[in-house]
Amino acid sequence: MAGEELRETIIAMGRELDMLRTEARHANLLLSALDSILSVGPDQDPFIGVFAAVQSIFDHSHSLVLVEVGHEPSGEPGLRPDGESIGEPRARAGRASAPGDSGMDLLCTSASHDRLIGTVWPIDRMLAKVLSGRVLTTIATPDEQVWPEAALTVVNRRQPALYVPLRVRDRRGLLMMLREPDSLGFDRSHVSLARKFSVLASHAFAASRAHQTEVESHRLKRLADELAASQEELTYRANHDQLTGLANRLHIQELVNARIAALQPGQRLALAFIDIDHFKQVNDYYGHAAGDALLKGVAERMRAEIRTHDIVGRISGDEFVMALAPIRQRSQVMGLIERLRKRLREPFDIDGQALQASATIGVSVYPVHGHDYETLKRNADMAMYHAKSASKGGVGYFNRALGRTAIEKMSLERRLRTALDSSQFTYVLQPKVDIRDGRVIGFEALARWIDDTGAVQPPARFLSAAIELGLLDGITHSIVDALIRDLPRLDACFGTDVSYSLNIAAQQAAMPQFMESLVQRVGASARRLMFELTEENFVAAGLFQSRVLPVLREAGIGVSIDDFGTGFSCLSILADITADELKVDRSLITAIHQRPRSQSILRAIVSLSGALGMNVVAEGIETEEERAYLLEATRISVGQGYLFSRPRSIDELIRARERGPGMIPG
Repeated sequence: MAGEELRETIIAMGRELDMLRTEARHANLLLSALDSILSVGPDQDPFIGVFAAVQSIFDHSHSLVLVEVGHEPSGEPGLRPDGESIGEPRARAGRASAPGDSGMDLLCTSASHDRLIGTVWPIDRMLAKVLSGRVLTTIATPDEQVWPEAALTVVNRRQPALYVPLRVRDRRGLLMMLREPDSLGFDRSHVSLARKFSVLASHAFAASRAHQTEVESHRLKRLADELAASQEELTYRANHDQLTGLANRLHIQELVNARIAALQPGQRLALAFIDIDHFKQVNDYYGHAAGDALLKGVAERMRAEIRTHDIVGRISGDEFVMALAPIRQRSQVMGLIERLRKRLREPFDIDGQALQASATIGVSVYPVHGHDYETLKRNADMAMYHAKSASKGGVGYFNRALGRTAIEKMSLERRLRTALDSSQFTYVLQPKVDIRDGRVIGFEALARWIDDTGAVQPPARFLSAAIELGLLDGITHSIVDALIRDLPRLDACFGTDVSYSLNIAAQQAAMPQFMESLVQRVGASARRLMFELTEENFVAAGLFQSRVLPVLREAGIGVSIDDFGTGFSCLSILADITADELKVDRSLITAIHQRPRSQSILRAIVSLSGALGMNVVAEGIETEEERAYLLEATRISVGQGYLFSRPRSIDELIRARERGPGMIPG
């Protein structure tokens, strides 16, 4: 699966998991609300039970229940549920005609603030919609809505509001909740939960009446049973991987931390990090359906091998975690892990085909290697990668040496991130020269890191870590920006005919968006630049040659094949490569005058490159004998190496040139 597709899949899975957890949370909240509503006594107004229910569900500052009461057309006051007349000072704030107006007002029978109780609210267009069964939200109250003056001493019209319809037999009502002015309003999640609450509360009110019918009682019981079943199903789905049925990434963390907390003194827990070897190839060669079947088969074998009190979960595509607890001796862990390793090496029957698989396993132990799930998982993961680097299908146990490596790695990560933020990355330049007279015809820009101590760190010290941490793109951008900024100084010293080369990593060259960003950064200086890429970019070919190379060509950026002779190195591939320059790796140039086989290979490379119109550059020229052989026995005229100059900063190069206009002193 391509990197972009994998990211999209992970994002989609995360969204689905968030949705499931939201649904499960809603089910739990509604079950709690049901208990609160039903706890209202038979002699109490059922709407009062709303308040105990909503406190734990909706975040709000004020809430009130408005219940429909009679209003006499003659203007005579109606009656509140307690039998008292509706009159002064609790008078209506005025009526607003609305479609479907039934000659009724809404009386506040319950509220979070005593001053709101007894206020009378006319049924305007908005409240009529709510009474008809719609859940509504507002950021601010519309101007045409009429609120009682007594209510406005407690609440104001700028408060975001959520309106929820309620019904008890022949009585209609609504729940109104308000948030503080200028705060965030109620979102779709709140509306969804409010709809469920409206149905639940209405049924609960009906059942709580002393004169409830048997039908209503059965309906409420069925609703409660369905809600409980739904809650159980949603909780399971939110906590388990849908493909394998194992605990998912979040749930396994909860389970392991709970198991750690329950351990008795002297008991230990072993955490195994299990990675399926070559899983991407299974998907590529056999298809994703076969990959899914393999994952399910792996999960089944894991379940069969663990003890009843052990835990196993799937945390990503081909990665699993197993927690073995309690354990007292390492031999217990080693025996079980070895059985599992052998079991996973046995062929899997996938649609009638015998598919051979294996897994590399890393193990850490509580409390020796960590006191929580995340630390144990990180250390087991490190042990797994260490084992995989030695031999796939093996087992690695975390130890102090790996711990020191982890600490060093984390320290390097912090330093690299700080270095990028504080512009500590720069470049040095190594000349490309005419090997006949030492005339500078170009420079190769090489990354350097000047750390906090002032020490200059070469790429070998930080490149692999920068790639792993996703920092290489930022480093490349900073170097490109610095080079373009320094071009006027360089041109003043070496002239405008000099070209500049930049190394581009294989991972970067295969990303069209990144390469396009580089082209945009260099702007008008593009025709002065050449990007050096290794052979694998061209052999893997598809994406680079079809999408990236045309962009470079259009911008006028040259393309160089770097380190030729060390990678895929097949002369036949040169016919399919569209490049301007080929740099022969120093391994072929070192002591070339004494190595007949290397001489034959070099002649073939030079001949074919010339036929294809590519310039050839010899890298790593360090002795006069090597230079003399290249001049006498080949047509190579351009080279790099310590014989001419080591990589130097721009200031050093300019000072050296000022001392003499000829060849730069080494």
